Amino acid sequence: MKKYKNDIKNISISFLNLNLFGKFKVILKILGIRKFIYNTLYFFLTGITKSKNYFLKGIFFDTQKYRSEYIITKNKFNEKFILFTNDNIISKEIYVNEEFDLKKLKKTLKFLNKKKKIENLYDIGANLGVICIPAVKRGLVKKAFAVEAELHNFELLKTNVVLNNLENKISIYNYALSNQDDQEIEMELAEDSPGDHRIKSQVKFNIHGEENRKIIKVKTKKFDTLFNKTKQDNDLIWIDTQGYEPVILQGAKKLIESKAPVVIEFWPYALKRANLWEKMFEVLKHFNFYVDLSNQELYLNKINEDSLKKLSEGWEEEKKGMYSLYTDILLLRE
Repeated sequence: MKKYKNDIKNISISFLNLNLFGKFKVILKILGIRKFIYNTLYFFLTGITKSKNYFLKGIFFDTQKYRSEYIITKNKFNEKFILFTNDNIISKEIYVNEEFDLKKLKKTLKFLNKKKKIENLYDIGANLGVICIPAVKRGLVKKAFAVEAELHNFELLKTNVVLNNLENKISIYNYALSNQDDQEIEMELAEDSPGDHRIKSQVKFNIHGEENRKIIKVKTKKFDTLFNKTKQDNDLIWIDTQGYEPVILQGAKKLIESKAPVVIEFWPYALKRANLWEKMFEVLKHFNFYVDLSNQELYLNKINEDSLKKLSEGWEEEKKGMYSLYTDILLLRE
């Protein structure tokens, strides 16, 4: 017995000859202490999946990564999602709080619908459908067109659209929108955050461990190639592509000319890392106004040298371990 305790990996010792404490130690060793604890917790936490206690639902979500790659959820709006259990940002937010970034969309539509009625949503960087599915299902828009580059995300997007019986209202496309058609470009995969996959551009620095990311190839299309009939009064383009927004807009000249409103994520770190900071401001000059959606009260900012300078300043440099500093801006053209 003493020899086994000193060398627990010695498989020649019979498990049955161990005392209760010894058997318990072997079980912990085989399962891993953490996995054993989470599997034990699972049975106690199953009953709280319908709880309105966000803290308890968060704990339950955290246990699932040791049981399965996926988890399914249904919210009070009867929206169903299959989510990644290793995704502590978008998937966890959907599971715990039942929506992700939808308040910004509602805020944008309320602002725009004073003068027009948005009927179609173009969701670029659609991830698992966490924007387009609620937007259509809750009647915020009539139809959606969802584009997702990464295949794993795309497959769940497709599945979630079917789960919600929206095949006739949401069209999906497996491309990376860019400024050229039919190219293969590199994408960095964020292992623990499927919403942070990024097109690999001219990388200047890595602060959040991006140098260790797996690289895959994805196919490109220009926005104008996929969609060439956008309208100012009916359409809203929603782009969240982790710093690749300027390149997408370079491939969307017809879109810009159509004067359809465009929402983009404005993330200084990602733009600078990809060497697209200056290009972003070149693209912005094709629009007449921008609205910072992080403001409590929304108002128009005329795009000129002074306003762009103001937008570019005051951003704290991101450091390892800190939350990302970003906003979303609505772009309008007269």
